Amino acid sequence: MFINKTSKDKKLKNNILALSSVATSLKAQDNEVINATSGMFKNDDGTLFEFTSVNKVSKELKAKDKYAYVDSGGTPNFDKAVQTWIFGKYLDEVKKTCYLDSVPTPGGSGALHLAFSNYLERNETVLLPNHMWENYLNMAKEVGINTDTYSLFNDNDEFDIDDLTRKVNELKNTQSRIMILINDPCENPTGFCMKEKDYDALINLAKNNPNTDFIYLMDVAYFDFYNADPNIIRGRFAKFKDTPNNAFTLFVFSGSKSFGLYGLRIGALIGLSHNEEEIKLFKSANSYSCRASWSSTSTLGISIIERLVLNEEYRDSYEEEVKKAASIMEERSLTFLKAAKEVGLKVLPYERGFFICVPVNNPNEVLEALHEDKVHIIATKTCLRIALCSVNKNEADRLPRLIKHRLDILKQ
Repeated sequence: MFINKTSKDKKLKNNILALSSVATSLKAQDNEVINATSGMFKNDDGTLFEFTSVNKVSKELKAKDKYAYVDSGGTPNFDKAVQTWIFGKYLDEVKKTCYLDSVPTPGGSGALHLAFSNYLERNETVLLPNHMWENYLNMAKEVGINTDTYSLFNDNDEFDIDDLTRKVNELKNTQSRIMILINDPCENPTGFCMKEKDYDALINLAKNNPNTDFIYLMDVAYFDFYNADPNIIRGRFAKFKDTPNNAFTLFVFSGSKSFGLYGLRIGALIGLSHNEEEIKLFKSANSYSCRASWSSTSTLGISIIERLVLNEEYRDSYEEEVKKAASIMEERSLTFLKAAKEVGLKVLPYERGFFICVPVNNPNEVLEALHEDKVHIIATKTCLRIALCSVNKNEADRLPRLIKHRLDILKQ
């Protein structure tokens, strides 16, 4: 056997991309199939939703802006664009007290890889929500770090800061720094959204533990779909300017979700700190890792984001389009939740986002049974994940009844 000991047991489980490919093929043969697997926003007819403003920018680019290599560490305009997109009108306020920098990555996944690789030592532990995008586990294992989970929400369906605090107190006895991953807003897979007070409580963890270093890893991939007023969530992101000196914040940006650039694989990792030296180290270490792994990120993706965000006309046009997309998502989710209530189907706390979850005792058993009803969704360890982003309103209405029917048969 030639493969090394670390790699011989690597095998993807619950590979969402592969399951989605199968469901897409079945849907092409039979329109009665419901394909609620993939986290891509689709029109009601099943075609991929395209942003007109994104297409317009792409068509206007010259060859060098699409195909030439770009520096592993990105460009000044890309830095400005992603920071502007994350913080909006609060960017200048953040820069008054903090230092910022960013590196382009192949999607949000690349940004997470950098964070896990460069901000924890091997065998240190990252704290993850108990309801999560399970590829976090694969990513952690790939770079040799451990994982533990905190309860995402308490019995009142609120962010469970008490359980997270308990986990922090346990972990600080064995390691001097603690990385907390937060996927907010529109959490994948539940659609749960934290409140402003939860952000304050999160930051207070570092303030209340001055002898422990905190790394806040904020996966904000879905934030554009949170609210019609984007400044609400950006104001919460800006709160991290008030973190104490024993905290460092990393933002994971996804061009897949923000601009529909799924296959282009473009994202960014953004670092925020009160310490200028820490940000210099952020830029140099992560640029090195970029060069040493994927070498150079998508030039086309970088150029689209630069022009789309920094050109006011394009940006205004895009913002109107994303409001339309968010409105469609809201209509689908309200339809699903209404139907779920009518049939007595329990769902995990949901507010906004691409996905919604149904807690079940044996997700894989239910998943297999639903295939008989031509329903394709994703099973996590704790629930069934339904991608409302990829179904139409009629399918959103039918799904709760089909799921409840199978749960009743299986007595779950």
